[in-house]
Amino acid sequence: MIEGPKVKASIVAAAAVGLAFSYQPLIAEDGVKQIEEIVTIGTRSSKERSASDSPVAVDVIGGDEFNAIGGTADLTDNLRAMVPSFTATPATGDGSAFVRPTSLRGMAPDQTLILVNGKRRHRAALVQFFAPAAGNGAHAADIGMIPGIALKRVEVLRDGAAAQYGSDAIAGVINLVTKDASDGGDIQVQYGQHFEGEGSTKVSANVGLPLGENGFINMSLEAMENDALSRGVQRPDAAALIAAGVAGVGADSPFDDSPLVQTWGRPETEGVRLFLNASYDLSDNASLYAFGNYGATEGRYRFFYRAPNHSSTLAILRPLGFTGLPAGFTPYLDGEQSDMSIVTGVEGEFGNGVNYDLSISYGENELDYFLNNTVNASLGLVGGQIPQMDFDVGGYGQKEVMVNADFSREISDTVNVGFGAEWREETYTVNGGEPNSYLGAGSSGLKGFGPQDTGSFEQDNIALYVDLEHDLSEQLLLQYALRFEDFSNFGNTTNGKVAARYRVTDSFAFRAALSTGFHAPTPGQSNVKTTITTFDGTTGLQVEEGLIRATDPDALLVGGKELKEEESFNISAGFSADLFENTTLTFDVYKIEVDDKIYRTRDISVPNTTRTVSFYSNGIDIESSGIDLVLTSGYDWGNVASTDLSFAFSYNKVEVTSQSLVNGVVPVSDSIVEDIENNYPNERFVLTANTHFGDQWNWMVRANFYGEHYDERGTIGAATNPSALIDSTFYFDTEVNYQVNDNVSVTLGAINVFDEFVEEVGPPDSNRLSVGLQYPRRSAANYEGGSMYLRGQYSF
Repeated sequence: MIEGPKVKASIVAAAAVGLAFSYQPLIAEDGVKQIEEIVTIGTRSSKERSASDSPVAVDVIGGDEFNAIGGTADLTDNLRAMVPSFTATPATGDGSAFVRPTSLRGMAPDQTLILVNGKRRHRAALVQFFAPAAGNGAHAADIGMIPGIALKRVEVLRDGAAAQYGSDAIAGVINLVTKDASDGGDIQVQYGQHFEGEGSTKVSANVGLPLGENGFINMSLEAMENDALSRGVQRPDAAALIAAGVAGVGADSPFDDSPLVQTWGRPETEGVRLFLNASYDLSDNASLYAFGNYGATEGRYRFFYRAPNHSSTLAILRPLGFTGLPAGFTPYLDGEQSDMSIVTGVEGEFGNGVNYDLSISYGENELDYFLNNTVNASLGLVGGQIPQMDFDVGGYGQKEVMVNADFSREISDTVNVGFGAEWREETYTVNGGEPNSYLGAGSSGLKGFGPQDTGSFEQDNIALYVDLEHDLSEQLLLQYALRFEDFSNFGNTTNGKVAARYRVTDSFAFRAALSTGFHAPTPGQSNVKTTITTFDGTTGLQVEEGLIRATDPDALLVGGKELKEEESFNISAGFSADLFENTTLTFDVYKIEVDDKIYRTRDISVPNTTRTVSFYSNGIDIESSGIDLVLTSGYDWGNVASTDLSFAFSYNKVEVTSQSLVNGVVPVSDSIVEDIENNYPNERFVLTANTHFGDQWNWMVRANFYGEHYDERGTIGAATNPSALIDSTFYFDTEVNYQVNDNVSVTLGAINVFDEFVEEVGPPDSNRLSVGLQYPRRSAANYEGGSMYLRGQYSF
């Protein structure tokens, strides 16, 4: 709910960085002007600093503003709508249908560190096999398991911060700060429907309770259910069967889109997400705290269609006398994901003025697969019939334990030093499928995980860091950070950062930063093995793709070796300016260089065999550069209304600068390099206007712009079947809120209100019409179409 004249600290913080809906001084009921909201990201100083005081770009989005959007599957969609430099592609393909691939500043998902209340969030179990652009092979956290109603605010640090926070903070850091109220709460009920007819429901609640006289417990719950979206067209081979009078084509769809034999769009999902945050004051100088989450979600995604005589399935069974499935069949995958975390610790101040935070964290994520409506041709026939068409194919698990000891002290009024240590252990597990799922050829679509694939794999590390902030004068702030980490699997790394902010006047300041960073290879990246079925873009025929470990004997024969850390160098510079009353501008330019990026190789032939193998290697160097511009302003229309405006623009360009040969072979093909550099739009912006009409009415309008970019299929400029240039796209959202009374509000909104779709792709460009998709499969501008939603909220 977006409230009318009620004052929120998050609004002013957003004014400083431009990603919420207003820019106004914070005025309390007694008329006293308040300071801007204090941010916790990017600093270990106990000195209160606002986002505008930071030497690097920090965006702050208040919880109410962050959730002022309907029709979303999870928090991933909220971030995509609010932060232009953050990209989330449609949920398509294998596990990527359940754990969304994301990107900040064009980088891989695991090159952005996710924190919850300042503590590292554990990874999802999935190593991305189908992520677009630079994300193939990423092993990242899944923010979608946190209920949106639990958020007090979201902080996005757009700069390298590995020297401060450790592995993964190459592109930036996202900190989810949860609610800590000791009283009151909200209950929300929302129903939405796409213009194509698919529905979604969400019920959520948050309540704050006192914990004795000196503490609080804040609890959040979210239950949601989303119908599958179907945005494709009929495949030509299926259309020919229908024309020939074959009955039952597409009748095996688990969704309401028969006779389509293939379903393209957001998967069917349902689930429950919980979050708890609590704290209790042990004394005037010490507090005990704990927070954590539990989530259980289920999703269903449909695979590629198998025609009646598909070469690797039914064509093998026909000579054995099988005459069934004359319409062919389409497998569909069920993914069950469970997620939990618990963080507990004690924080306070010693008698000598040293602040401390001692904590222990545990997190785990599991993703289990069940493949339906498919065939393992190697099982043959029993009594002339296919013996089994549903298979438990196994799944993945990820567990992490972390112990932190963080300290800081103000040495003087102008100098603060932070220091500490961290120990972390992560365990990646591959759970086996039932034998029939991996026997011989295995279940078509996703071969079950056999004994050779399964196991548990560990990695631990220890880190030491020091962080210094020095106000040399009222105008100049300097920040230094140094971090050493030692990993059990590959060795150690040392990283540093220097940042500065110089305030020329009260309304204008320069800022700049230079840092090194890293992403440590995870046990998942080093040990995942899988075989999936995809399709050839020219013929539309299914082909098997396999991935083996980099240290597998076959991989070693062709140059595979133990993975090492990715190394980065970041440089940024910019300014913040109060142009005039209620108007602020920030501008930042940056460059991120990453050496030895972990990426999947092309299929490489094994000597003296007919086999080809693919594995992860430190194969490529990439560079991401661009600018971020944020402009906020506010207008007062007298006693009638007031409008808050924000314009956030991002330009980003990614380039593969070099490759490291694997056994004399360039590991990543020219076509994939082209995709890394061109799949995401270079330009993105979000323009938001939020107008308050008195105490009761509020109207928000948001424009999301995606610049032109290229489809991943084909080659740019090729004489035949070139890669399609996807034109720029505008999506408009709107939301009207009516405050019925102090407790009840009603919100009516629309996402993509004009029902715009990303540009279709067809001849003469390389396309996917042979498999029933007329849109670019992994475009950052999705092909979901428009939707409306109605939300009621009761606050107490």
